[in-house]
Amino acid sequence: MRGNGGSKGMRLIARICVAMAASGAGGVAFAQDQSFAGGYQATMTPELAARLKAADLAAGANFFERKCSQCHDGERTGSHAKGPFLWNAFGRKAGSVAGFEFSDAMKKTGVTWTYATLEYYLANTERAVPGKTMNFPGIPDDALRAAVVMHLRSMNDKPPALP
Repeated sequence: MRGNGGSKGMRLIARICVAMAASGAGGVAFAQDQSFAGGYQATMTPELAARLKAADLAAGANFFERKCSQCHDGERTGSHAKGPFLWNAFGRKAGSVAGFEFSDAMKKTGVTWTYATLEYYLANTERAVPGKTMNFPGIPDDALRAAVVMHLRSMNDKPPALP
């Protein structure tokens, strides 16, 4: 690059990089921290509320049985296994249930499990809690993830109100 054209080219590249970082495109390394410990706040959106209301509860229960129950107990009278006991997870602070040894990463999240935080976590567990010990990447399908969140809702003495 020579003269002023090189400077314009560099500014264009810089603008593209900033735009990519802001959008999260391409896994840009300098994108903002989207972890709970980094301050990310998962919020209820109209889209998430609609997915939860339309969720296929049988699909959520089936997924839990096939995948989640390999490490987690979801019965009311259950106990910890490879993963923590999940009965009454809604409203619980992450990494706080007695009798289970959580990773430091999970204990530092400061998050309370809600529809929005569970949905965000289950979408991409490493993004939400880098350094977690759970060997599960997440559920990329929005509808299936909503179904699993609704199944987790059913595993509560007092299920939270629907959004």
